Amino acid sequence: MIPLLCPICKDSRSKQIANDIFLCKSCNILFNNAYQQLPYFADYFSAEYKNQYGKTYEDDHDAIYAASLLRIKKIKKLLNNNLAGKSLFDIGCALGFFCKAAKDSGFQLVEGLEISEYAAQYCKEKFSISVTSVDFEKFLTAKKYDVITAWYVMEHFANPFAMFQKVYSMLHNDGIFACTLPSYFGPLFYCHRDIWIKNHPADHRIDVSPRGITRLLKNIGFVKVKCYPSGYHPERFCSLASKHKKIYIKLSDSICFSDTIMVIAKK
Repeated sequence: MIPLLCPICKDSRSKQIANDIFLCKSCNILFNNAYQQLPYFADYFSAEYKNQYGKTYEDDHDAIYAASLLRIKKIKKLLNNNLAGKSLFDIGCALGFFCKAAKDSGFQLVEGLEISEYAAQYCKEKFSISVTSVDFEKFLTAKKYDVITAWYVMEHFANPFAMFQKVYSMLHNDGIFACTLPSYFGPLFYCHRDIWIKNHPADHRIDVSPRGITRLLKNIGFVKVKCYPSGYHPERFCSLASKHKKIYIKLSDSICFSDTIMVIAKK
């Protein structure tokens, strides 16, 4: 029988969470052994997005732009609040709302990568931002960047470890990598495991924890890694947490307890 290997550290020691979902005992990354790439339809940013969120991606501009500014604010702290002359590359840039926020915030050079030709063209025409339409796995460049971002992208790759390494190789020394990822160290996984398993996306290869992603990135070579909750859902924890939301948020911040997390790493 062929041993089941973790896609991150290649260790065979794992704990089964569900039929095809395993937790690596070595690196603390949770991986989906039944992972499959799903088709990326042209209408994702309109009909599909609306079915999921109640509005099209374009209609959701204001909320996405506001969230982008908050992400940039955290990134700026590691750049001493100085964006003059800095470059940024956004993997999976969608319609370019984050790229636009980065450009507005003062980044001198902003570029994007987006597999959807429609979305890439939208960003080029609407915001005059250069976007390459190709999968990151096939993307080749000799350029180096000061900042690379990937919002809910890295978990979708068949070989995520190789993609994290690729990001590292594309950064200048002292460069910053910022991303958001699904985390199993959150209320949904711990308090509603059956729901978490039932709704786990087939195209998510990995789920991380603050501890696991910190170890992974430091093993690659990043010298400083910081994790933040990317959302707060006290109602998923318990009714008492909902009544004392401020306390719940404070505790979540202290241990990065969240269903999704933002990770910022410095090379």
